[in-house]
Amino acid sequence: MSLTEPFNGNVNYQERLSNEFRNIRNRLSFLSPKDDTSDKLSSSENDPITIKERYQIAISQDGKFAVTFDSANLRIRVLENTDYRQFRTKKQINATSKQIQNDEEINRTITSFKLNENLDIDKFYKEYPQKRNEPQEYDNAEDYMDKRFRWSLDISNVQVYDGKCFIFVAVSRIDVFEDMRGTKNNDTKFDYKKSTIKKRYERMSEDPPFSVPVFPMGNRRGTAVYRLKLIGENENYAYKECPVTYFYSGNVSGICKFVQDLDNTEQNSYTLKRFIVLNFNGIYNFEYDVDYRSLDLTERFNYPKSFEDELEHWHNLNLKDDCMDKLLACLYNQYFLVEQYKNNVQTLEVYDFAEMKLKTTPKRVEKKDKHVRRFNCNTFAIGKLQLCFTRGLSSIKLYFMENGLEVVSKKFDEIDKIYSLEFIDSDEKLFIIGEKKEQVKLMIWDIYTTAKPEPVILDNFSIVEFNDRLARTSGNILQVDDVGRVTSVLKKIENKLKQNQPEETYENFKIYTDKTLADKPDGKKDGNHTLHSEKIFKPIVVDKEPWVIGEYKRDSYCLYQYKDGTKSETLQLIVGRSTVQIWHQIQDDSKNKNDLPNMGGPFLEYIWANGIPINQEREATRLRIGEFKYKPIDGSLNDFYLKVYWYERVSNKKYGKNEEIIIEEEDKEIERMEINRNEGVEGEERIIEKKEKVIQRKDIIEKVSAVRRACRSLEHLNKRRSFLKTNYVKIHQYEEMIMYIKHIVWRFAKHKPEEFKLLDIRHNVMKNLILGDCSYLIKLILFGDKKKGDSNDENEDEKFIIRHIPRSVSWPGKTFIKDDDLRFENNNLEDHERINPENDMELAIYRYKGRELKDTVVVAYLLEYYSCHATEYAGWMSTVSKALPLLFKYNYDDYARKLFRKECFANQDYFSAQDPYNIIPKEYQTKRNHNIKFRAFRIDKLQSDEYQWYNGIGKLVEPFIKTFKFFEDFDNDIEKSPLALRVVPLPEFTINRIPQKTVDQNFRKKIILNALLFIFIPRLYKIGRNEKNLLSPFSRVVRYENNDDMYDNPATEAVIDFRWQKARNFFFFLFLRFLIFASCFICVSWEYLLHRNISERYRNFLVALIVILYYLAIYLLVTELIQLYYHGPRKYFGDIFNSFDIFSIALPVVVMSIMLQYFQFSNGFGSVIIVDTGLMVGISFSIFFLWIEFVLYLRLLSKIAIYIYYVIYIIKNIFPFLLFMFIVIIAFAHTMFILLKDPNNPKINIKSDSSTGNVINPVTNENLYNIQLDASFDPTDRNDNPFSSFPTSIMAAYFWMNGDMVQRDHFDFWVIDLFTLIASIFIVLVLQNMLIAFMGGVYERAETKGRQALLRFRANQIVDYEALHHIHFWPPEPEPKYIYYIGQSKNFQEWYHKRKDDQGEIYKDFEEKSTIAQHTFKDVDYDDDSIWKFDNDNSSNINDKKKEESIRVRSSIIETSNINDKKKEDFIKGRSSIIEKHTSSIPEGFSQEMIIQEINEIKKLRDNMTLFIDELRAKFNIQE
Repeated sequence: MSLTEPFNGNVNYQERLSNEFRNIRNRLSFLSPKDDTSDKLSSSENDPITIKERYQIAISQDGKFAVTFDSANLRIRVLENTDYRQFRTKKQINATSKQIQNDEEINRTITSFKLNENLDIDKFYKEYPQKRNEPQEYDNAEDYMDKRFRWSLDISNVQVYDGKCFIFVAVSRIDVFEDMRGTKNNDTKFDYKKSTIKKRYERMSEDPPFSVPVFPMGNRRGTAVYRLKLIGENENYAYKECPVTYFYSGNVSGICKFVQDLDNTEQNSYTLKRFIVLNFNGIYNFEYDVDYRSLDLTERFNYPKSFEDELEHWHNLNLKDDCMDKLLACLYNQYFLVEQYKNNVQTLEVYDFAEMKLKTTPKRVEKKDKHVRRFNCNTFAIGKLQLCFTRGLSSIKLYFMENGLEVVSKKFDEIDKIYSLEFIDSDEKLFIIGEKKEQVKLMIWDIYTTAKPEPVILDNFSIVEFNDRLARTSGNILQVDDVGRVTSVLKKIENKLKQNQPEETYENFKIYTDKTLADKPDGKKDGNHTLHSEKIFKPIVVDKEPWVIGEYKRDSYCLYQYKDGTKSETLQLIVGRSTVQIWHQIQDDSKNKNDLPNMGGPFLEYIWANGIPINQEREATRLRIGEFKYKPIDGSLNDFYLKVYWYERVSNKKYGKNEEIIIEEEDKEIERMEINRNEGVEGEERIIEKKEKVIQRKDIIEKVSAVRRACRSLEHLNKRRSFLKTNYVKIHQYEEMIMYIKHIVWRFAKHKPEEFKLLDIRHNVMKNLILGDCSYLIKLILFGDKKKGDSNDENEDEKFIIRHIPRSVSWPGKTFIKDDDLRFENNNLEDHERINPENDMELAIYRYKGRELKDTVVVAYLLEYYSCHATEYAGWMSTVSKALPLLFKYNYDDYARKLFRKECFANQDYFSAQDPYNIIPKEYQTKRNHNIKFRAFRIDKLQSDEYQWYNGIGKLVEPFIKTFKFFEDFDNDIEKSPLALRVVPLPEFTINRIPQKTVDQNFRKKIILNALLFIFIPRLYKIGRNEKNLLSPFSRVVRYENNDDMYDNPATEAVIDFRWQKARNFFFFLFLRFLIFASCFICVSWEYLLHRNISERYRNFLVALIVILYYLAIYLLVTELIQLYYHGPRKYFGDIFNSFDIFSIALPVVVMSIMLQYFQFSNGFGSVIIVDTGLMVGISFSIFFLWIEFVLYLRLLSKIAIYIYYVIYIIKNIFPFLLFMFIVIIAFAHTMFILLKDPNNPKINIKSDSSTGNVINPVTNENLYNIQLDASFDPTDRNDNPFSSFPTSIMAAYFWMNGDMVQRDHFDFWVIDLFTLIASIFIVLVLQNMLIAFMGGVYERAETKGRQALLRFRANQIVDYEALHHIHFWPPEPEPKYIYYIGQSKNFQEWYHKRKDDQGEIYKDFEEKSTIAQHTFKDVDYDDDSIWKFDNDNSSNINDKKKEESIRVRSSIIETSNINDKKKEDFIKGRSSIIEKHTSSIPEGFSQEMIIQEINEIKKLRDNMTLFIDELRAKFNIQE
């Protein structure tokens, strides 16, 4: 009986017993951590194939291995990809010297074996059989089984454990009727887990102890995973013949996928995290145990809600079709894509199966024709940074994985349908398989260049059974044919292209023979400037590196020279110390200077800078000519090949020497390397490395490459601006060159916005512009020229043309910041923490720190640009969320205030393709939440059916919850309020970078230990006081902010609300400890005050209370000391509440220690006779501070906390006024103290205070006697005369506000009466009523400010909680990328309208005050003569504007023709004055011929205008 066969009643007891014994033995052998080292498996010779093969292929996620499966004959073949193409950086590509093979076939077999019908391994092959003996076709029964059952296949990456290599192969026989149609299994008994996973060794040489009959399974569903052991490393893997462990599930089948952990391992060494099986019912998760290299079916995940609804809807419409192809279209490696389309808005959700949560959500507004969407076959691919998606039509969209923003959308006219996409060549190109007119076409799109993709047609390339026959991943694409032959598709295309493209040769290139020295202005030869040309030519530029002080070597090459009579045109290439430049000049002696391009002067066409750090630039590290050759081209720029090289310090070297000593050593090393180079010897690079650059004609003509170099040159030149402090001539030359370079960049960005955006994405040229201080150019790139507008209609507001997209993740292999990028002039701020900007926003903030806001307008430009777009999608704020801490740290307060008032925080359009009520949790949509104001939540996790320990508790209380809901909704006619769904537009705002420890898979066994640690050990901080930069951006913002503007924002409140629950629970436990501590102190002190004899049992109870009190005191004090060390004394004691925390613990401990001197073990405090007065005072003060601390702990409860902060806010605001009142009271108290300190000296009359009366007998009503009562008043006693002592004088003066004026009642002196009158008017009437009025105004603001203060308190507690080390009883959930929240729509609208006055452009007020020069960027006269030509198609908006301008001019002409005679006379007079004015300014050298020529031109213009006017009159029947 097979291990996977269910119980059969016909099997006798002995057979069942033997089967169970074998099952248990196999389980025990699996649980043993010993490796598979015993008993080789038997192998078999090639066996004949009698059934026609049906192959399918799968490839490992890293692309190193592939597996083929012949589903007809159940044969598996594992191969090593000999055309493996890994993601390589530029340095890795340059360092690779591997010879590329041209063999298309992948034939390196690792192992091959055959399965039986039970998916057990039947035999291994020494050589995979390729021959067939007249294979039979399928009969009707087999055709039915083919429709009933389908197969899925996958292979994992190599898993390395303890120096041993393993690989997993998975095969699943899918029952389409059961698992791929709408028979959804909704049971909650986890039947799919019961007896489904069988783990065993397949020992072919070992016989079972009993004779066990095997019952064939036949064709039934099931999934098997085989673990194969490999030997070797890198590219020499081989199968090790040893027993094979495999895992089988008979209750689960579907699409197989191995999921790798891409985040926690290095490149190309991914660790298997889980194995999943997908079918109609959900995602079955097989968790991978690294220690035992085993798989365990733990849970089933649901699909995203929208996809579940789509599956259900699709099944109702297609009852006979299965959903396997639909699931395959949504899968790529470990990613699952869900598309939603509504109201012309497309939203994509990409889920990562490694974390089982949402990865990114690209969104795009489309205008689709419904008829076009009839062919819909979604296909996507994911690279290191990008997501590429198509609906299957001819259009492809590229998105950023980091923030979901659209990079580019491109339509391919060469194809009608697209079947597959794949990133290749390190994600810089996209491989496309498409079809047009039933012909398969393959294309390679070079994404980041302007090269047009050309379709390639391969012979015998079929798309039949496309999903089974083609495997793609990580730049590797393999195909299997009908006979099992595996080939590399990319290698086929490369070989095809090589046949059609000739190799690049330099056979016709020449070397300049003429080499002379240039002339100096004084006519002498310049020994530092060498000219290279075919014939002698006059250089058009001589010195174009004005930042170099002194002489330096230069080489100039004539690239093009043309002379025709008086006209000449020259192109000169000049190599300086650190730049290569090409200048262009056109002259014509027969024309006026103003009519020539650039007035006949040279203008810059191209510049390249080597980017050497400024502290390394010197004569020894200058650019040197390695080789130059050229090839003349008639009438155009000569083709040329220039190789330059220079020497630069090894970047990863660390020196502990003086800079001068280092430079001296480097110069010697350079000299040695130059000698070796001249001798043809390769020397070792130690402290200096040689760098090379090749510049060719194609680099100049290719605009993308040239603009990239221009942007880098702006940065290069700006770093050297400090060299020109006093040399004003060179400063002018420098600024002129900067304008030429900026014009090159602006012109490209204006005419080619899409290409500029791609250039910025690939090479981050925005960083170069920021470091180049190109403020106004940055504004034009971000917003366009608002004076002219990029829009065609001047009356419409300009629509944004996207030229820049934010991102924080650099291109793989690139670092965002180089060695000297952060060396700024005029930047003397010292940071106590190391700041390393990671994106453009952070760099701009850091770049301009310490300057006035008016000089930091670039920061405002970026903030405005990102926040304006964020109303459509939150991904635009991806860099802002990370840069916010620096915005507060460097006191950009006005920018921050305006940012948190932007519309993106209130009015959003994120969910236009989704139904918000499908996103909002159901518990928030019930009637009982009809007045809900605010809730924050997350929706990024896939829901699982895993049984948790608290599920049992939930079932117990479920009846009570239902009963409560019934009575709550009973007779309740109030419906739920409409809810507004919002997203915090700050992605990853709460994600920190604190290194996380891996949670032990057996964490449940440590629950007791964790509980003890949780109860008895104070929490330490996970990071040091100098590592706070590892905190989340939110926590760092809270640390730096110093005002409440940030908290007056719904998004901030949502973040705090979301994170407060966990932090509150932690501080509630601290509160509980404090309550126990206070209760212990109160009980013990009360016994002291009673000092009664107690029983032995009660005495033991008191002793326990004392022990608990001291332990909790130590716990709480240690907690405070840990906080003191972490925050530092300045910040810790800056919060007065921390002082109360310490004092409320220390004082009771001191009092208790004194009290224990009277404690006896025999009777407790029974021996105390009289309570000590001082001790009683100490107890009273201790109780007082304990109550204060108790009240402060109540801030954890929002309903009470708000009133606490009302009081705190009112006290803070009226404190200056109270201080003023107190000074006034002291003044009057001092005055009265002087008068009444000693009323007897001098003598002050005292008013008599006596009473007289009669004593009457109540019975007889008889007057018995008369009495007189005289009050005894001692003017020197402070109890009678409080003004005899200064402290009591202050108290008496304070009580004047209550009308208690004791001085007026007892003393008869006019001065006292006068001061009493003044005090009653000033203190009682004026100040007291002012206080009442002032408090009334403050209270109105206290509601808002109190709420903000409460949020600030919670935020600070959250920050503290984030940095603490926590003890987890189960694996913690990672922070979400996006936080969602709901509230009432009217609340958002009210918030937005109240702050509308502060919602203008962030840069508006500061730009007007800015000292940054706003250069005019416009088309210039030499653009038409430049070697750069822009297509009219790409500047259509410019042509449209020219047409509009022409129409406007014509309209003005028509209006002018209709003016009356008087206006004509005025017009003629005005024209005469203008002519006279201009002719008076004509220079003397202006010849008569020139004037006549100008007059003739004006006449021609007049004749043309007259003709145009006549045509208009004739067309519209207008009479003269």
